[in-house]
Amino acid sequence: MLFSGKFAIEFYAVDIFIKAGGHIDKYASAVIIAIIQLVGSLLFIPLVRVCSRKLLIISSSFIMSSALVVLGCSMYAQVEDSLMSDMAGLDWIPLLSVVVYMVAAPLGLCSIPFMYVAEFYPAELRSLLGGMTIAISNIELFLVVKTFPNLEESIGDHGVFWLYAGACFLAIFFTFSYIPETKDKSLMQVEGKFDRLRSTARASPWVTPLPSPSVSSVRKLQVQTLMFTQ
Repeated sequence: MLFSGKFAIEFYAVDIFIKAGGHIDKYASAVIIAIIQLVGSLLFIPLVRVCSRKLLIISSSFIMSSALVVLGCSMYAQVEDSLMSDMAGLDWIPLLSVVVYMVAAPLGLCSIPFMYVAEFYPAELRSLLGGMTIAISNIELFLVVKTFPNLEESIGDHGVFWLYAGACFLAIFFTFSYIPETKDKSLMQVEGKFDRLRSTARASPWVTPLPSPSVSSVRKLQVQTLMFTQ
């Protein structure tokens, strides 16, 4: 999610919007970009209720990567004489690519990973690992935003967008290979997906004063209750 460039493009959105061919005032550009992001966020609310998590991530990543590839080609055509030079005079192509990218980002790839923080971690370590995940993601966010101007200077605008497009394609592969589907499944069912990765005796290096009940303890309590009623 972070290396797809969403937050870097969001931070430098006005400059990218102008480079892409927008001739609107920079303040008006910021308002338009905020409205575009709001539209994508509003579309996510009904979609997440009817579509599977994996489908949303894969579809969002594919649309984002395609938009970035087209945007990179448009930027490349502006600085290099090539077979794509005909695209340099079509200002609407890079603008449309930016709009499509920013609408597609909150539809899956840049929204659902935050839901997985609550769904994937075991109950007894959810608070600790969730905090660590957010901390690491903020460090990665800083790196992505900080390196964006340096990447622009070294490989050009088009190279940066193609690099981010590659990260989106990797997100598709990773989702296909490793991410389980969690829609309409309880937390106990989701934790069961990872049972084969666990050792028989689970131990935590951190001891919390009020540990959360684990799924295994809940199951044990249910079995004991059933035996008592019988």
